[in-house]
Amino acid sequence: IINAWAIQRDPSFWEEPNEFYPERFLTSCVDFKGQHFQLIPFGSGRRSCPGILFSTIGAELALANLIFVFDWALPDGAKDETLDMSEGYGLSIHRRNPLMAVATPFLLI
Repeated sequence: IINAWAIQRDPSFWEEPNEFYPERFLTSCVDFKGQHFQLIPFGSGRRSCPGILFSTIGAELALANLIFVFDWALPDGAKDETLDMSEGYGLSIHRRNPLMAVATPFLLI
């Protein structure tokens, strides 16, 4: 069994591995299918997740639909600089405090 938590926080692959920086993936070509062991959210080898294609395509479509159908804004009085992006720890990484956003339906007229 692969220790995905330790591999995905390996300082030889990632600068500041314990910090959440989604920008690090914008210009990289990380193989998440478990071949190079930088990022293995779906496991690797014989025990890898059989639904990897279904989940990646489904996540892309769901996110694209949310972005397309809604205009997104912060709640009244909130500014980008005041967002608490600290992480909580557990079985999976999540926001310590929920990220609040206001979704307004985007109307094509």
